[in-house]
Amino acid sequence: MNRLSGALAVVVILLAAGCSDPINQTSPQNVVNLHLYQKPKRFSPLDPPTGPDQQVMTLIFDNLLAVDDSYAYAPRLAERWEVDEDLITFHLRQGLKWSDGTPFTSKDVLFTYRLLADSRSGSAMAGRLAGAAFEAPDDTTFVIRPARPNVGFLSLIAGPFAFILPEHVLGDEPVNKIAGSAFFNNPTVGMGPYTFVSYQTDQYVELVANPHYRKPVAIPRIFLKPISSDVATAQLGTGEMDLVQISPTDLRAVKALRGVTVSAKPSPGFIRVAVDQSDERFADPRVRRAMLHAIDRQALVAKLLAGRGRVQNSSFVTSWALPGTLEEYAYDPDKARSLLAEAGWKTGEKVTLSWIPGQRDRDVVATVMQGALSAAGMTVELKQVQVAELLESFERRTFDLALFGGGIYAVDPSSSVPSVSCATFYPTGGNISNFCDESLDTLTAQADARTDPDQRAKLYQQAARKDNALVPYLWLYNPDTLWATSSRLRGFKPNGDFTTGFWNADEWTLAG
Repeated sequence: MNRLSGALAVVVILLAAGCSDPINQTSPQNVVNLHLYQKPKRFSPLDPPTGPDQQVMTLIFDNLLAVDDSYAYAPRLAERWEVDEDLITFHLRQGLKWSDGTPFTSKDVLFTYRLLADSRSGSAMAGRLAGAAFEAPDDTTFVIRPARPNVGFLSLIAGPFAFILPEHVLGDEPVNKIAGSAFFNNPTVGMGPYTFVSYQTDQYVELVANPHYRKPVAIPRIFLKPISSDVATAQLGTGEMDLVQISPTDLRAVKALRGVTVSAKPSPGFIRVAVDQSDERFADPRVRRAMLHAIDRQALVAKLLAGRGRVQNSSFVTSWALPGTLEEYAYDPDKARSLLAEAGWKTGEKVTLSWIPGQRDRDVVATVMQGALSAAGMTVELKQVQVAELLESFERRTFDLALFGGGIYAVDPSSSVPSVSCATFYPTGGNISNFCDESLDTLTAQADARTDPDQRAKLYQQAARKDNALVPYLWLYNPDTLWATSSRLRGFKPNGDFTTGFWNADEWTLAG
């Protein structure tokens, strides 16, 4: 019996014993059940982004613009915008209301962006917005003046980031205390297609259609369930789940399920390992290069992803920002051992690899890495953690290696910069590895100041070569993201980023 069949059998036994899922007791014909690949923590746009939190916030909040399924900018609260060298002007939709009926205006956007840019608020976006100025000249216009010319600035705020917050709810909160607001545990006012009802910890998040959304929402109620990919796939087979991100190794079995449709998109991000370079053991690039050579990444793509992915060799994803060739760091255990010896690594030195369990590919990768790095001369201990513990280790710099993934980097290379910039160390930015190279920062800044596409591409390709040589992260692979939907759910458009799979939920319908 394979794992999928076994999981299906467990579900059938539970149902027969009367252990049916309580969320399916509520008018199931009007309810959609969605898979969350990890447990959410809370729902704050100020917090460092985590996938399950972003998935929920995509439904209850909204932002100025998003990235659609073709990796192009899509209007959301802003219906259009103009980008000049040192000025971005957004024209907001008119007549919008918050879910509690309060009118929405540019003052809400101004309030939000000032919070996002202020490190006192605990904002993880403070680094990328540092030095920017914001204006709201009238109720339907919002203006951003970046700290320096940056033609790729939109990529820093589009997607599941910079969700707009209600000033009439949070405006009286002190900036230095707002991060702890109870609102972020119970965000019942938003601009998204759904309104938050409750989070039954580790069981489900319940949402209902927003009656004040800018257009009618067809599905009255949504439940999001944080369960492992195996269980979610099994529940897809029994009809308990309507949308699941599936593992490539389950693809054949899922395609055989009646009434299930599978769709795929290349990811705009990638799976990687952060290496804490504030720890002097990892400061030498040869140590990081050695770790890449120790891992057979091609085999991971071939076997673990069933060929549905590509090995990654840069922090940049946008095709035109990549040069024709990069060092591929091919699997070579002897070279790995040699590089470690050159760098003065003590054979058997213990390191810890942390990750959040529950996704099959990452669970397997952790074990594979343990064996591969141990063979190269490192003693690797595996540590399963939950979201809060992992984020705390990032902030306190108490991790060695941390396996994670995601990102929407395909739309513009500027979106990758916060993960490697000296100015965006976690938690006020996305640089989890604590990597810093000022010459790389200079190249990306010069590129973003150019309006000529060819000049910008040339500079970013230089940056990609430098990034490739310095190895800020252990890049593993760029996977295809596979989605499986039940026959009940109509209108789903797959996105390659697993954190934004619900980006067009306002267009979904249920089959009659």
